Amino acid sequence: MKRDLEVARETPTPRAPDGSPVEFYKLLPTQGEPELIHGAIREGATVLDLGCGVGRIAHALVALGHPVTAVDESPEMLTEVRGAETVLARIEELDLARTFGCVLLMSNLVNTNDARRTEFLATCRRHVAPDGVVLIERQDPLIRSGSSVGDHGPFRIEVEIERMGDDVRGVVVYALPDGRRWTHRFGPGGRILDDGAIRTALADSGLRLDRIFGPKRRWCLARPM
Repeated sequence: MKRDLEVARETPTPRAPDGSPVEFYKLLPTQGEPELIHGAIREGATVLDLGCGVGRIAHALVALGHPVTAVDESPEMLTEVRGAETVLARIEELDLARTFGCVLLMSNLVNTNDARRTEFLATCRRHVAPDGVVLIERQDPLIRSGSSVGDHGPFRIEVEIERMGDDVRGVVVYALPDGRRWTHRFGPGGRILDDGAIRTALADSGLRLDRIFGPKRRWCLARPM
């Protein structure tokens, strides 16, 4: 990377197994995702939120009238979830023996390596109702190497991305005006998925791509075959 953002100044905080800082996600506001999801699914549809974190999206969906089952492998994250059923589990091992009107796979989890993505999508297929949908948030397929700084709510966010073919790695620093800051590194080892690649991955898992929509065409809606 062109620069390695300092970890020494980080605010000590519990982290999920993937390195996500719990305290940061407690403070991060939604960015229109709940409304986008609500508009894409049936009124009152049950939702299975895979990798729910602290419930940032689950809480808003409950408020919009959706019964939510929230799944995460981090007990520290799950203790923050309110108003939803919680399940401590790894996504790839989940088998609740029931189906949902909507299965959510957000936060670019689909952009993992091929083997793990296959397991994630198998879990989605296993839990989506025959007339339900799977909603997937992918990384922007046009993402490029570079650095950027921007504000979101109270946070100043610094991002450094390095793209290597269809793989990407990066460093993200989240900073508050009071000096608190959190660093999250990701990659390499995943894969950027263009339209053809996501369609193929879904079909291999028994899911049919219905449409791609949302900001930067990052959202995919699929239905069981």
